[in-house]
Amino acid sequence: MREILAADVDREPDSALALLGDKRFHFSPSAASFLMYGVCGRSWIAFGPPVGPAAERYGLLADFCATARRAGRRPAVYHVGDSLLPELRRLGLAVHPVGESASVPLADFALTGPARGALRRNWRRLARRDDLSFAVLPGAGLLDELRPVSDAWLAGRPDMSFSLGGFVPGYLARLPIAVLRQRDRVVAFAALLPTPHRWGVDLLRYHPDAPPTAMDHLLVEVLHEARDRGLATVELGLAPLSGLTGVDPLCRLGRAVYAHGERWYRFRGLRRFKEKFAPRWSPRHLAAPRRWQLPLVLAQVGRLSSRPLR
Repeated sequence: MREILAADVDREPDSALALLGDKRFHFSPSAASFLMYGVCGRSWIAFGPPVGPAAERYGLLADFCATARRAGRRPAVYHVGDSLLPELRRLGLAVHPVGESASVPLADFALTGPARGALRRNWRRLARRDDLSFAVLPGAGLLDELRPVSDAWLAGRPDMSFSLGGFVPGYLARLPIAVLRQRDRVVAFAALLPTPHRWGVDLLRYHPDAPPTAMDHLLVEVLHEARDRGLATVELGLAPLSGLTGVDPLCRLGRAVYAHGERWYRFRGLRRFKEKFAPRWSPRHLAAPRRWQLPLVLAQVGRLSSRPLR
């Protein structure tokens, strides 16, 4: 599986979640590509597009769906972009948007202009301090420093899984980590999901003692570092239920949850945080055999994402 990840230079950064240890895998007959998936109830839910050669993409999806149905299970696919929609519809799956993903192009990234005014002020406020330092380092040597930050951030809440990374030492040890230190003590960090052309940001956590606006500062430094390394974009990840503009019942339900569900999940707060970076937004979709099954499968994605990591 790691060899397939390394060989696919066009993979999505989120494909690194295959290393999390909470998923099952469906391989192509050539063993050159795979889908990762979770099981909840009667559903087999693939996360993201296939990883591996593009020529195997449709065949792998078709075989995954057929294998699930032979096992008496419901095949579904979560968190895929527009490029995979023709294959999903060719397989007869119903497709629906579930949110938007934020991507920051780096070629012209700058902290100028009104759209990034608040971000510019927050970054400068901490950039002037001589007790703060930023670095991107291998995760393997940082775990003991990162754990207290993660534990304080969680404050007893369960860690995330499936669609987001959790604090899993074997997972973090294989990733570069962006760290913000204050007087040689880590106060904030982000796991970076690397590909040859871009980074994804995962597991963004900070200690309660971190300076205000530490997360803005950390992510601006990540963007600067990625640009200096010649990368094209940094992916900031999904804003769930954002951008649902349709008039169908599922879109209306999604908009209602987005508007009034802040007590359960920071839907609007997460969108506002990422909007400060003036990203490009692109839709992400969910696919299932029948349209009426889409809300059920989306709820199952939520259950998978909140399962305790082992």
